[in-house]
Amino acid sequence: MKEIGGFFELQLRKGEHYHKGAVQLNTARNCLEYILRAKKYSKIYIPYLDSEVIWEPIKKLGVDYEFYPVDFNLDPIFDKELEKGEVFFYSDTFGIKCLTVDKLVKRFGKQLIVDNTHAFYSPPYPGIDTIYSPRKFFGLPDGAYLYTDTLLDEEFEQDDAMPHMTHLLKRIEYGSASAAYQDFLTYCDSLIGQPVKRMSNLGEALLKSLDYEDLKERQIRNFQYLHAALGKYNQFGYDDFPADTCPLSYMFYSEDMELRKKLIDSKIYVSTYWKATLDLVEKDSAEYKVVNYLLPLPCDHRYEIEDMERIVEVITR
Repeated sequence: MKEIGGFFELQLRKGEHYHKGAVQLNTARNCLEYILRAKKYSKIYIPYLDSEVIWEPIKKLGVDYEFYPVDFNLDPIFDKELEKGEVFFYSDTFGIKCLTVDKLVKRFGKQLIVDNTHAFYSPPYPGIDTIYSPRKFFGLPDGAYLYTDTLLDEEFEQDDAMPHMTHLLKRIEYGSASAAYQDFLTYCDSLIGQPVKRMSNLGEALLKSLDYEDLKERQIRNFQYLHAALGKYNQFGYDDFPADTCPLSYMFYSEDMELRKKLIDSKIYVSTYWKATLDLVEKDSAEYKVVNYLLPLPCDHRYEIEDMERIVEVITR
C-alpha cells in the first residue's frame, strides 16, 4: 500500500528512462556477463584498447578470448572470419565511432557486441547486443542498460545504492572533485566482483529525473566549441559523424608530456584511460600513443562556454 504523508524525500523530476526498452542492471561489466551467460559464447575477440574491467566477466566465466589491435583512428584491425560460438566485441570509443559500428553490424550481424559505454545517446541496432553505462555521463550510484534478444531465466537481486553515494554527496557538499576523489577510488574498487544485480531504486529514480535533450545539446555544443578552437592544433583526425552525435569528451592529441600536468594544475581534470593496455602492446603501437598522448578534454553538460574557453587558453598558451 502506498504511503501518504511523512517526511519529504529527495525532490526528483518524474520523467522516463532514455533507454526505455533495455534491461536495467547495476554495471556495464555485468551486462557483458549477462550476454556471455545468455548466449553461451565459447570465444570473444576484444580490443587491446579497452578497460580491463571487461576482462572480469570473461575470466570469471572461463570464456576463451583473443585480443585484436586498432589503428590510430580507433578502427579494428581484424581479418578473421568468426566461427560458430564466437563473438566480436567493439567499443564506440569516446562516442565518435558510430559509422564504424555500422560497418561492423553489417559484417558480423548478431555475432557482435557493441559497447556504447562512451556513447550513451547512440541508438542500438535491432537484434545486436548493446551495452550502455550512464555513469560515464551522469552522477549515479549504479546503473547500466543492456539491449539483448536473449533473456536469462533468473531473478536477480536489486542493488543497494546507499554504499555507492559517498563520493557523489561529498562532491556536492564540499564543492570539488578533489575533496571526494579518495571516496571515488573506494567506490571504483567496490565494483570489482559485484554479482549481476538489477538497477537500484535510487539509480532508476535519478535516471528518470534528467532532461536528456537539454543535456545532450549542451554537451554537443561544448564539443563543437573545442573542436573549432583546437582542431588546427590537434593531431588526432576526426572522421565524419552525424551532427547529433554526442561524444563523451574532446580528444586532443599531444606528445607534450607536461600538458596533462598543466591542465590538472589548472584544475582541469583529464583522465588517463586503459593503463593496463600498456602492458599488452608495443611502444610504437597506436594503442600506446592513444593511452599516453590522447587527452580526453571535459566537454560535458555541466559546463558553459567560458569553461571551454579556459581549457583552450591553457592549451594554446
